[in-house]
Amino acid sequence: MKRILLFIPLFASLCLGYSQTQRLVMLEEFTSATCGPCVSKNSQFHTWQTQYPEKFTSIYYHVNWPAAGDPMNLANPGETAARVSYYMSPTNMYVPYSVLDGNYYNGSAGGWNMSTIDARLAVPSPFEIQLKHEVSAGQDTIFSTMLVKCTQDVAASMTAHNVIIEKWVHFTSAPCASSNGERDFYNVMKKMIPGSTGTTLPTSMVAGDYVLLEGVWKAGLVYDFSQIASIGFVQDKSTKEIYQTANSSANALTLPYNTDVQIVEVQNVLPKTCKNKISPSVKIRNNGNNAITSVTIRYKVNDGTVNSYTWNGSLASMHKVVVSLPEYAYDILSQNVLTVFSTNPNNISDQYPKNDTLKFNFTSAPVSTSQVKISLRTDNKPDETTWEIRNSLNVVVFSGGPYAEANKLYQQTVTLPQADCYSYTINDSGGDGICCSNGNGGYEVSSNGTIIKQGGSFGSSESCEFWMEAPVSVMETSSNNPLIVYPNPVDGSSKVSFFMNHSNEARINIYSAFGQLVSTRSLGFINAGQHETMLDGQNFKPGVYILQLHTGSEVYSRKVSIIR
Repeated sequence: MKRILLFIPLFASLCLGYSQTQRLVMLEEFTSATCGPCVSKNSQFHTWQTQYPEKFTSIYYHVNWPAAGDPMNLANPGETAARVSYYMSPTNMYVPYSVLDGNYYNGSAGGWNMSTIDARLAVPSPFEIQLKHEVSAGQDTIFSTMLVKCTQDVAASMTAHNVIIEKWVHFTSAPCASSNGERDFYNVMKKMIPGSTGTTLPTSMVAGDYVLLEGVWKAGLVYDFSQIASIGFVQDKSTKEIYQTANSSANALTLPYNTDVQIVEVQNVLPKTCKNKISPSVKIRNNGNNAITSVTIRYKVNDGTVNSYTWNGSLASMHKVVVSLPEYAYDILSQNVLTVFSTNPNNISDQYPKNDTLKFNFTSAPVSTSQVKISLRTDNKPDETTWEIRNSLNVVVFSGGPYAEANKLYQQTVTLPQADCYSYTINDSGGDGICCSNGNGGYEVSSNGTIIKQGGSFGSSESCEFWMEAPVSVMETSSNNPLIVYPNPVDGSSKVSFFMNHSNEARINIYSAFGQLVSTRSLGFINAGQHETMLDGQNFKPGVYILQLHTGSEVYSRKVSIIR
C-alpha cells in the first residue's frame, strides 16, 4: 500500500554528496523462439554472462513475432508489449534487439560487445540494490523483496522495477510450430511486480535514503520453480537511463539501520465517510536489524488533537503487525487528512525518521436521496455473496443474498427510513470477491442516477458510506427561528447563538450550497435556555453554507456566507 538520477557528465540532475558504488550493467534483450537470427546472439550473450556475472545481468522478453506461438510470450504478452513500446518505434520493431542500461545502447543485438559493457561498468552508480526471492512451500506464490539504497544525493523522476525471471527454461523438443531450433532459454521474464510501470520512487533522495518494496506473484506458467529468481533495477522515467541493477538471492537482506520502524498502511478508514468518528488501524513494519518490543503511535485528523497509543510486543526484523488505535472524534470537512506517525521504538530514537509518517486523505461521503438502488451481477459462486445496509447505530436496515443463480443480474431499490449516515457492505465468504477468479461479477450502489460505489474485485468484503439528510430549507424569520449567526458574512470567526426550549442533545451540521455535509459537531447534552458557541470560518472555503442546529426532533437552519 507505499511508493517512493545521472552521473558526471551523464547524470545532469545529480545533486550534492558523493559515494562511488560499483555498477552492474543491465541487458534487456528482445527475442523470440521463432526468430532465426536470435539463436546465435542469445548463445553469445549467455556465454558472456556466464563468464562475467559480476559485469552484467539480463532479462529476456519474448515477443510474438516474427511468428506467433512462442509459449513464453503467451504466458505474459501484455508486459512484454509494454517494454517493446517503451523502447522501440512502431515503425522499427525487430528482433534480436538489445538495450543496455536503458539508453546507453539501444538497437541491433549485433551492435555491442563486452567492450561496451566495460565502458559502462566504469561509471559508478548512485544506488545500491539488494533483492531476496522466496518460493512458497506449495510452489504457487513467489515473494520478492527489493531494497534500494541511495549512496549519492540525486534528484530525478525515478521508477523501481522488480522482475521475476526463470533463469533456465529447457525444452526437449521444439517449443512452437515456427521454432528457430532453440531448446534452451535464459533469464526469461515471467512477471513485472507490480506491473510494467513499476513503483514510483521519491523525486529527491539523499545519501542514506532507502526504499523497501515487497512484491508477491501468484505464479502463472513456471517450468521449474528451482530456476525462479528476480532482477531489480532503478530507471529514469524521462531519459530511460538505468542507474543500477541487481540479481536476487535467497539470503536475508542487510538492512541499513538497526532501529527503524515504518508505517506502511492505514486500514479501517474509508476514503469517503459521513461519520465524525474513526477507529483506524495501522500496519507497521520493522525495517531494522534489531527486534522491536515497543513503539508509540500518534495520530490526528486535520488540525485536531494528537492522540497517542503505545504498542508493546515482539516484532522481528522485516516482520509486520497491524495495530488497532482507539476511536478518534473529529469535525468532518469536505476534505480530511489522517496523519499517523511513530516515535520512540524501543524507547530510543528511530534511526530513519523519514518513513515514520503516513497521511491518509479522505472526503465526506456522497449524498443520496431516500431511494437507493442496488445492482449486483453474481459470479460463478453466487451462494458466497451477501450484502447489507446499516444505519449510524450499526443496525441492519436492508440486506440481500446469498444468491441462487450464477452470472445473473439482481436489482433492488430500497427506501431509506430516515435521514442518517448509512454504510453498504458487500461480503464474499470465499474471500476472493465477485470478480475475477470465479467469473466476472460486479456491483453498483446508486441514487437518482449518481453512482455511490461500484466494484467487484475485493477480498472478503468491501464497504462504502453515504448519507441521506433532511432538507435544509426552513423558515429563517427571527420569530420562528431561535438560531442566530453574527457577524454574518463570516470573516474569521462568528458567534452562533441559539435558545433551547427543552434540555436535550444538540449538534451543529454545516452543509455546502449543494447540500453536501462538510462539518458536524456534537454539542453534547445542553440544558434549556440561551446558549452560544463559536464558528471558525477559517476551516471553510469562501462561499455560501447552511448551518443547521439539531436538537431532539427540532431542526433550525441559517444561511452563512464565508468571506476572506
